[in-house]
Amino acid sequence: MADIPDRTGWLEEPLASYPPVAPFPQLTHFERRALDVLAGLFGAEADEFRRQIAASRVTDRVDTVVGFYTRIEVDRAASGPLPITHKSAHFDVPGTRYGMSVTLWDDDGYLSTIEGVTYGEDSMGGQELTDLDFTSFQLPEVR
Repeated sequence: MADIPDRTGWLEEPLASYPPVAPFPQLTHFERRALDVLAGLFGAEADEFRRQIAASRVTDRVDTVVGFYTRIEVDRAASGPLPITHKSAHFDVPGTRYGMSVTLWDDDGYLSTIEGVTYGEDSMGGQELTDLDFTSFQLPEVR
């Protein structure tokens, strides 16, 4: 079993005791594709968000059965801060009934957590995080 990293201030029990899920330090296929979609929410700052993604590394990931949390560290010298927290979109994920919402969280303007969660009593259908994909997505209306 993998060592449990220090998750103080990030996750609470029982999630804090879940084993970390590879790959490290890479993003999964689903995460990379979802972040590329979410870059569209940044308008003129989309390229800056993509610089953050390029300068990021995964430090922890938890499979919650109904979604996941992925902890990210961004090299702050390689990009600038952005308003990230709460940017989200809906993804149609095969094996789920209602799809999945992916929400971003930041630490002082730098991506810190990717949160994926299914809806209602749905789960990821027993899929491994490395096997997740999506067929379509819906971005929220920008006002």
